[in-house]
Amino acid sequence: MEQLVIEIAGIGQATSVVLTKHGFKTVADVANANVESLSVVPGFANARSLLTIKKAKELLQTADVPASTEASDSVVSKEKVVSEKPIKNKKTVKKSRIKDKKVEKNKLKLVAKELAKKVAKLKDKKAAKDKAKKASSKAAAKKKSSKKSKKK
Repeated sequence: MEQLVIEIAGIGQATSVVLTKHGFKTVADVANANVESLSVVPGFANARSLLTIKKAKELLQTADVPASTEASDSVVSKEKVVSEKPIKNKKTVKKSRIKDKKVEKNKLKLVAKELAKKVAKLKDKKAAKDKAKKASSKAAAKKKSSKKSKKK
């Protein structure tokens, strides 16, 4: 079974899609590429191309799949290729998205609770302030009325 480019260390899903669109579907494709052909891919300067080729060759050696020692000089096809994502990653990605959504939902619930508490505190403070204001205005009104009654 062929190893897909996503199995190379440092290559994630987004990068594997870009590599696949540029004709590098398998680890062997990358291992047999030369720096110039891989550098055509967006995000792959010479240094990253060299490192990725090295990692691909190491991965092939550990899998006991012989890599060609000849560098491929073929021009990379610019045709759009449908992305072949590994099935195992679809499930993992879906589970992690669900987990991320649950975590985000729980965070939002906590934030909502905190905000509700803050709003309740602010309402209580405002009510206490209004009550104190009302009490002080009543006291002031009583003082005025008592002064008026004394004058008469």
